[in-house]
Amino acid sequence: MPKVKRFDQRAVALVELRGTQTECEMFEGALADRGWPVLEKRGGTASVVTVQRFWYTIEARFPGSSINAVRGARERIEVISDELQLDLNVEVADRLVRDPVDRPQWYAYDRPEVHPHTVQLPRRARWMERWNTWRAETLGLRDTGRLITATSPSAAQNLASRPLPGARPQPRRVAARRSGGATQQVPVGVGTRRRSQKQLSWLFVLVAIWCWAGARIADTWRGGFGSWCGFGLLALLLVPAAVAVIRGGFPQASEAKALAGAGILGAVGVGLGVNMVRTQPEAGDASHVITYLMAGFVVFNGIRLLVRQWSWRAVAPWLIPTILPIVLGLVPSVGFGLHAFYLDAFDLNVEDVDVPHLWQFVASVKFTAVMNLWLVALAGLGYMLHLHWLVRERWVGYAFLLVLSAVLLLEGAWGLGLEPAGAAGRDAVATAKSGRTPVPYFGIAPEWVCAHPIGKAEAIPVDGGEFVPTRPYLKVGDAGGTVVLWDARKEQGLKVPMSKLRIVPAEERPGSCG
Repeated sequence: MPKVKRFDQRAVALVELRGTQTECEMFEGALADRGWPVLEKRGGTASVVTVQRFWYTIEARFPGSSINAVRGARERIEVISDELQLDLNVEVADRLVRDPVDRPQWYAYDRPEVHPHTVQLPRRARWMERWNTWRAETLGLRDTGRLITATSPSAAQNLASRPLPGARPQPRRVAARRSGGATQQVPVGVGTRRRSQKQLSWLFVLVAIWCWAGARIADTWRGGFGSWCGFGLLALLLVPAAVAVIRGGFPQASEAKALAGAGILGAVGVGLGVNMVRTQPEAGDASHVITYLMAGFVVFNGIRLLVRQWSWRAVAPWLIPTILPIVLGLVPSVGFGLHAFYLDAFDLNVEDVDVPHLWQFVASVKFTAVMNLWLVALAGLGYMLHLHWLVRERWVGYAFLLVLSAVLLLEGAWGLGLEPAGAAGRDAVATAKSGRTPVPYFGIAPEWVCAHPIGKAEAIPVDGGEFVPTRPYLKVGDAGGTVVLWDARKEQGLKVPMSKLRIVPAEERPGSCG
């Protein structure tokens, strides 16, 4: 069975073609290859050499957004004209929308027997009849299993009792009920199926922005009202947008219900963001984590749209640099670049400090992520194709994409990876020279210590300078039984065997270790 190519948009176009019979056949063949049906053909008869005018009414089908879809349809038809060198003009183009109505759902159930009020029954029996009816209509305990979609109770009742070939016959007292105990009244406004799905996606985006705003408010709360009022205003301004989205996707919802729903979603989103910061109040970077996640999702979605416009075979060569570190097993060693630039400020090498494997992996993930900044260009191409801004593919566009990808690759690896690592090392050196304790960096946690010699200090082998027991040192790390002590006064690192020292950590730089 041939695979049906997925498309999002349909457009009807009236095309004028001036050509021979052979050119008409070429044009119709190109339409057939794309799966675009010819709805109508008008014009005179032409031979292989004579030129006549023909009018085609065609239906263009292609993936992408509804935004700018008519222009995208026109340009796609003109691409066929350019490829086949045809004298073709698109006279009329209009978007064709076929979105089925999202009908309310009903369920068929076996209606319990209810005696008329003219029949005298004991009060207990009458209550039992009402109880059974309520359970059948609300809880669905007597459902037959048939699902119905209808816009009126009469149509639902008719479909509930309608016999279907091969299906089991319905009970004699079958009836139709709404789900969840809803009233039999059908909403006045009924939305469409695909539009409702899009509105749900927009609500998800709004909740994500609310979550980010809540995290930013909690991160900047200690800075005073002026620090977080802008983010609070953003959260409030999103409420009318959410109301419009709810009313657009669910017309049956009243304005009060839409406002209540938007308020609840906003409170939940802001609360989630605040809770993320509350779990780590000292870090103050929960909002940055959400920002990175949202940016990663935007890039991933752009690449997904690019794959939909092209194919995995066409996109895979662009993604090879991304998967090479994983395929070649270089991920654990990629992060050493950050540690090397950090330790270079102390005039040390990576081999001088042993970094835990977990932090090696974290640094590798961070460096791999910033190296893949060039994927932003690829995602941008995906959005341009999705919005029909780049229908006619030209070598200039690909050359620009290649240059932009190279620039972003260098900017990510150097500007966001290695250079910040070197800056963090220089900041750590400046902090140590001022007598304060530097902040940890991906598993490297410098701390002030007093190193007391075991035995005579003159007998201890020291690499890199002179060891003075009474002087406080900054312990940068250790590796292979050798500890690295950095002298803030002479700005040099000493490598001393750990077995020859008794190291006493200190929270702040001590005045003397004598």
